[in-house]
Amino acid sequence: MIDVRNLTYSIGGRILLNDLSFCIPTHSTVGVIGANGSGKSTLFRLILGDIIPDHGTITKESRAKVVNVRQEIEDDSIKLLDFILHADQDLMDLRRASEEECDGTKLAEIFEKIEAIDGFNAEIRGATLLSNLGFSSSDLERPLSDFSGGWQIRAALGATLFAPSDILLLDEPTNHLDFETSLWLKNHLQRIHRQKTILIVSHERDFLNTLCDKILHLPSGDLYSGNYDTFIESRANRQQSLAKRIEKQEAMRKHLQAFIDRFHAKASKAKQAQSRIKMLEKMEKLPPIDRDDTVRFSFPNPTQSIDRQLIHLKGGIAGYQEHIVLKDLNLKIDNGDRIALLGANGNGKSTLVKVLSGRLALLGGSIAYAKKIQIAYFSQHLSDELDLTQTPFEILSTILQDSNETRVRAQLARFGLIKQKSDTRVRNLSGGEKTRLLLAMITRQAPHILILDEPTNHLDIESKDALIEALNNYEGAVVLVSHDFYLIESVCDQLLLVKDRRCQVFGGDLKDYVAVVLSEKRAMKKSENNVEATAVKSTTSKDAKRHKQIEKALEKLEETISELTKQKKDCEGVLSRAYNSEAMEAFNNISAQLSDQEQEWLNLSKLLENT
Repeated sequence: MIDVRNLTYSIGGRILLNDLSFCIPTHSTVGVIGANGSGKSTLFRLILGDIIPDHGTITKESRAKVVNVRQEIEDDSIKLLDFILHADQDLMDLRRASEEECDGTKLAEIFEKIEAIDGFNAEIRGATLLSNLGFSSSDLERPLSDFSGGWQIRAALGATLFAPSDILLLDEPTNHLDFETSLWLKNHLQRIHRQKTILIVSHERDFLNTLCDKILHLPSGDLYSGNYDTFIESRANRQQSLAKRIEKQEAMRKHLQAFIDRFHAKASKAKQAQSRIKMLEKMEKLPPIDRDDTVRFSFPNPTQSIDRQLIHLKGGIAGYQEHIVLKDLNLKIDNGDRIALLGANGNGKSTLVKVLSGRLALLGGSIAYAKKIQIAYFSQHLSDELDLTQTPFEILSTILQDSNETRVRAQLARFGLIKQKSDTRVRNLSGGEKTRLLLAMITRQAPHILILDEPTNHLDIESKDALIEALNNYEGAVVLVSHDFYLIESVCDQLLLVKDRRCQVFGGDLKDYVAVVLSEKRAMKKSENNVEATAVKSTTSKDAKRHKQIEKALEKLEETISELTKQKKDCEGVLSRAYNSEAMEAFNNISAQLSDQEQEWLNLSKLLENT
């Protein structure tokens, strides 16, 4: 349970969370939603105890383990599999304790604790988890420094899922995941959600609908029962009811004020006027109605007509220098097409969109474009090229050199960057606002085709809905790479699968593709021998060391048992000649010790069989 009472937190004098009170029951899965900057990540830091509230309390169950995804990796020289294993601090402590000098009884207790937390299978569990997150068997022994930032974030997510936890905090867990891995994560969280309390910050409607039984809305702090769709309906009903109460209260307020204004000066009515003044003062203070500040996007439609066929790719071979990523590429894109590219990360989706956008030359084959075609290409990595010292207005003014201020600001306003935001330095913009700036930049020439590679990573749900509406109103063609189920289903009617170095039409809808992916995951789970073999191989030396420790402890026990057996026989010899109270007491003590040592020997022998 997480009990929040009168929680207030401010940054730089600005109140971010104001007097929030809510209670999250144990083993609930809660979607934490709200616009960018509403305090979602701050709430997580408060729950973790990284920061202290200005006022109020957060109470958790005693000894509850709270885990979240690490934002920074302290030591990137650590091997990938070891990084995952080190997330289980209890396991690491027990393993270190087992390597220290200790007697057989203590060692047996340590190994029993390791067995209780399935510690002897930790390498296999970690390797399997990493495999599901898209890492290969050969990746397990590579240092984290070998991986890109996106793959390091995946590793951090894997460590979070591996770590024992009672409360699991996930902040945008599907960012940097492909569709297939995002689908696995959703199913994994479904399997474990009854074992722990999970709080998820996510801007993916399907993710929230599938997993969540409650929705926490910020900054209001209202907790709704049900999934995201239920929240939308409940909130609309609540807002409608509040509007009626406000209207009724306002009518009553006007009525009372009119009486006060009319009669407060008359002695005969003064008492009644005072009574109504007190009624006004005691009137319930109702919260304001949430205003709809949803961002509206608008893609300029192509103004120049060209051939119906926009791009024709024949016998294409794509890659980098001598490394071939895709081959036998045969693809036609016509005006008005709505295409989604499916396939796991690393299969070549981004390579293909770079070819289509003209950013990457073919290694073989041919590609033909319609005359005078305008192509808009979006990639999240383009944000790295933005000048952080400039404002959106300055950046777009430089690009649109022949345009006046009105046209520049109108283009920015198409994507919700009104004057205040368009005059803000890029370094002070949120990730979502940078995405809007990029969209404004790439669509400035009214393109015939939009090629979008993961355009929604930093957009909140309202902005995603605005993007969907804008794409559906756009008259040109769209090629989309996204892990967002709802976005693909809402915009695209053609699915192309990029797999095994080829790009082919997928004969089915998105639900059919989900079924195929789940079927492949099940088949992979049945044949995890390769992953297990790799994990076992990486731990052979550790197992051998543990085996040697147990053998050494058994040798000591055997020596002790032999000595105790000799002492017991000596006592029996004394007692056989004549009764002796001291010999009898010694005999009983030795017999008890011998029984304990023999039981310990049996316990360690069983452990030896299992290592």
